[in-house]
Amino acid sequence: MPRPTVAEVVRLELTYRKARRVVIGHFIFFVVCCIVALVARRYLNFPLQLTWPLIAVFTLAFAGDLARFFYRRYKLQRLLRT
Repeated sequence: MPRPTVAEVVRLELTYRKARRVVIGHFIFFVVCCIVALVARRYLNFPLQLTWPLIAVFTLAFAGDLARFFYRRYKLQRLLRT
């Protein structure tokens, strides 16, 4: 396998950082949604089991971004090892 050029490594590192920011933003959004759901649950007297669909919807909605982040992290680590 040929050695990666500096431009390839820099480009991949920039895309990895962008994907990491997106994942952190999704995580903050998820925490805020959980807090809102728990407060609403308390005021509306819903059972705790109704907060699990929030986790499922979050996982399904942002699975592509999470997969992209993990793939870029794997690819960057692989390039840096060579």
